Amino acid sequence: MPVRFSVSLLLFVCLSLARLASASIVDVTSPTTDWTPITYGSNNPDPSNDQQTGSGEGDIVGNINHPSFYTAFGDAGTLSLTDGTLGFRVRVGADDSPAGFKGAFFVGIDANHDGAIDLFIGVNNSGSSDMIGIFAPGNGANTSPNTTTIVSTPLFSYIITASNYSWLAVNTTIDPTVGTATDLNGDGKNDYFLTFTVPFADVIAALSGRGITGVDQNSTFSYVAATSTQGNALNQDLNGVGAGYDGNATWSTLGVVSDPMTAGGIPVPEPNTALFSSLIVAAAIARTRRS
Repeated sequence: MPVRFSVSLLLFVCLSLARLASASIVDVTSPTTDWTPITYGSNNPDPSNDQQTGSGEGDIVGNINHPSFYTAFGDAGTLSLTDGTLGFRVRVGADDSPAGFKGAFFVGIDANHDGAIDLFIGVNNSGSSDMIGIFAPGNGANTSPNTTTIVSTPLFSYIITASNYSWLAVNTTIDPTVGTATDLNGDGKNDYFLTFTVPFADVIAALSGRGITGVDQNSTFSYVAATSTQGNALNQDLNGVGAGYDGNATWSTLGVVSDPMTAGGIPVPEPNTALFSSLIVAAAIARTRRS
């Protein structure tokens, strides 16, 4: 049977090959053009001014032209598929006084695609000590907002430095496509990007400790993202849905679980999956031979 290519798949493969040749580190200050938007269906929206508290820093903002949530991966420039750095970037509505991000932001990972969160990666600046961490979910089902908690003591924690964290105003330097759209929620304050990274080997170790093994940068993840006022819950703004949602509804019912993508930051299309996988593997081999 002849293989049929769609224009979108061909474009997707070309973009994927380009990403595989990306830098070996993640620069937390690099422009959004170096990052991959994490999408939800056909776009990446988040309604403005829908946070549960009044803080503009807790309001995740984005629309079809200006994504709210990104990822990046640095492969460390080695042959290994289990080292490197995993990064995330979220756009929020303000930097309220005093300066700096004052709260928590968590990315929940569904690594085995059973609808439950398997691990959280995030920034917790809500207490007396600021940190980046990898956290286990609580003992609940973790399939909806009301069944999810976060174990506040991290499995891995990292001191915040200039190399693994940034808090930068949205402007044409960090987002060359932004134009004048620097205040998406219309609160009169410049939007900000919160960006952070963690070692990918620690993500693999944390997942292995929860019984999910064989993970590497070609493994497929889905994400849930939210801001919070504390380090053990998602209680402020859930990315991808407005305020007043049903907290008992599953992530997929709410539409807040992302489209699947590899840990290495390559979105996974549904058609021609086997063909796509073989192309990505071939490209990875070609890349490592050039490095």
